[in-house]
Amino acid sequence: MIVMSAMIAVEDVAINFDPVGSWLLVGMVALALAAVLLACAPDPSRVSGRGRMLLVLLRLGAFLALVACLLRPTFVSSTKARQQGTVIVLADVSESMSVADGPNGRTRWQEVIDALAAAKPAAMDLVAEGDFDIALWRFDRETQAVIAKPEDPLAIGKWQDRPSKDETAIGAAIDDSVRASAGKNLAGIIVLSDGAQHAYPPRDMPPQSAARKVGDAGVPLWSITFGQQRGTGQGRDAAISNLAVAETVYLKNALEVAGRVRLDGLGDRQVVVKLMAENNVGDMEEVSRTTVRGAAQGAEEAVQLAWTPQSLGERKVSLVVDPQEGEVVLINNELSTFVEVIDGGLRVLYLEGALRVEQRFLRRVLSASPDMQVDFQWIDSSRREEWPVDIGATLAHDYNVFVIGDLAAAALRPNDVQAIRKKVESGAGIALLGGFQSFEAGGWGDSELRPLLPFEPDRLARQPFDEPMRAGLHLKGPLQMLPDPRFGSLSILRLGRNDQESRAAWQALPALEGANDLGRLVPTAKPLAVSAEGQPLLVAREFGEGRVLAFAPDSTWRWVMQGAGEQHRRFWRQLILWLAKQDDTEKDSLWVRLAQRRVSPGTTLAFDVGLAQPDGTAIIDAAMEAVVISPAGQSRTVRLSKRGETFSGSLTEFSEPGDWKIVVKATRPSKATPLQRSARFTVVRQDLELANPLANPLLMRQLSEATDGGVRSPEEIPNILAEIKGKPAAFETLEQWSYTPWDKWPMFLLMAGLMSAEWFFRKRWGLV
Repeated sequence: MIVMSAMIAVEDVAINFDPVGSWLLVGMVALALAAVLLACAPDPSRVSGRGRMLLVLLRLGAFLALVACLLRPTFVSSTKARQQGTVIVLADVSESMSVADGPNGRTRWQEVIDALAAAKPAAMDLVAEGDFDIALWRFDRETQAVIAKPEDPLAIGKWQDRPSKDETAIGAAIDDSVRASAGKNLAGIIVLSDGAQHAYPPRDMPPQSAARKVGDAGVPLWSITFGQQRGTGQGRDAAISNLAVAETVYLKNALEVAGRVRLDGLGDRQVVVKLMAENNVGDMEEVSRTTVRGAAQGAEEAVQLAWTPQSLGERKVSLVVDPQEGEVVLINNELSTFVEVIDGGLRVLYLEGALRVEQRFLRRVLSASPDMQVDFQWIDSSRREEWPVDIGATLAHDYNVFVIGDLAAAALRPNDVQAIRKKVESGAGIALLGGFQSFEAGGWGDSELRPLLPFEPDRLARQPFDEPMRAGLHLKGPLQMLPDPRFGSLSILRLGRNDQESRAAWQALPALEGANDLGRLVPTAKPLAVSAEGQPLLVAREFGEGRVLAFAPDSTWRWVMQGAGEQHRRFWRQLILWLAKQDDTEKDSLWVRLAQRRVSPGTTLAFDVGLAQPDGTAIIDAAMEAVVISPAGQSRTVRLSKRGETFSGSLTEFSEPGDWKIVVKATRPSKATPLQRSARFTVVRQDLELANPLANPLLMRQLSEATDGGVRSPEEIPNILAEIKGKPAAFETLEQWSYTPWDKWPMFLLMAGLMSAEWFFRKRWGLV
């Protein structure tokens, strides 16, 4: 449908027509009605002249009303009105504005007050005629309106009547003030700040984004920066900027703690750095210290300290730098985290002479166990001119399990081999693994380990280096490893819930490529596993207080490659646990693993929990509950979701700084007593304002460049107000009033009344 319109203006009033269909259609309808009106005139022989005139007028009125409805007229009245413009003034009242880096030691805030006082006459002139008003806002972390009086439109002296927050949210302040002015004509925004944006979520809106929104709306923003890019008010500061530490440490083993110390304005002064650790009663005590000498301004120095825990459990460690004379900010002088001190009985020393495939898979599976620490040492057989190797310093640690791979006895000093034997006799475990230089092929029967070997020495069973492998020293594959019916129920070979399931699991494992021939076993040795032909593959014996294993194969990696990775993991873990005498425990273990131990307010902390059997197998029928406890002792429930064999959760809304705790409780249908485990983390809320109080004029420039405003100096605030006053036309609005008579009830009554009256008179005069 084609619509045509016309505007007829009478001074400030106009009539707008929007005819039905088109002007041509309305004209044709009007002509047709006029023709009917003329053709059907009243009969002059039956009615007087006055009566005929009345009927014609009534019909003409109805005709004109119908034509008016077809034309659909609209009466429009337009008037111009001036709407008041609003100027937003945003002043930064955060702690960084208290830095005294102005002339004569004046603070940034004092400079702001002086600038506003100088602009007071221009502000009064701006609001005098009523065309403008000034909306005052102060901001730090939050944004709050400042109430001004007519005689003081900039409210000098009323800006800081409340304690300042330790954040600066410039972007959020711009957004808040614009939202509060919705429906008003914004003449401009003046931002008074040092440009130091320091805010935690959810108040960390980028200032540039807020300025772009203002610029897209056509509102100019002027930025005025206070403060220096290097503040003299924070001349001295010693801060711990980083702390790195392992999540777990074994009991009575040294824990290395690395950190970085930032020294500002301290010249070449020596600063004391302490390592504090939590003891078994919960008190923090100094365990180590060092000194750091200041260098260039803002330089960071690396520190490394050590602590040897003497008790099990979760322990807090802190790196602390002593306060310095004249230092303002002390909250950044310390960083803390938590470590788990576990039983050191699962520390393993793995000595290997060949970087073969088997050792890679073995190291990987053992290192994946959170309760095992594997120290690997490669003694290269191609560098035999350096043999024997001195490992005395390594053996000074408290190892509970020794693993010797494809390594000849000549690679080690006799004194070190004797030290290993004494440790085994005192309760440690040792496993000798198959290889070209293993067992008697490597001359171990003539070494200090001879008394503990589970096989008889045989000097003729030597494998000289650089000669082909002697076939008589090895069993050819494929070999199927099976538990020996007499001793195979030991925990090492347990792959099922009972002996039948375990044997079936062993029968389903891929065959091994071969194994060493262990020869004649000593009378006290027990063959735990044999080949299908009955040849011993895994042999055990007791020696003093310790345990000894000889494992002849060297290709269990084939199990992993052929889909039996879980059986491979379980076998090797159970082997180490048996050697460490931790195979008899029947306790399930509940674990809690945090994504990090040190978080900032407003962030999200993810964590996982799980329940495992003594052999490491996950328990999937447990019900988990978790609560988080704040430093003040308030607790709330945390929702857990199951993901495979573990449970996951996330923590938010922990704005309170300090040490928090997650407490997890696991309940099993088959166990009457639930298990409980806790893990702590610390919420660090640094003084963002004074920790880095430098002004940021670049950010302030970016704000103004996103709009039609600009960068100004404090002395130019009166010029900005005068510039705004000189552009009042932008605040004139056009107010319109419109009325459409053709679709209202008076028009309907008019048409109905005219037609009814015409019918009434014709009826009365006998014309119908």
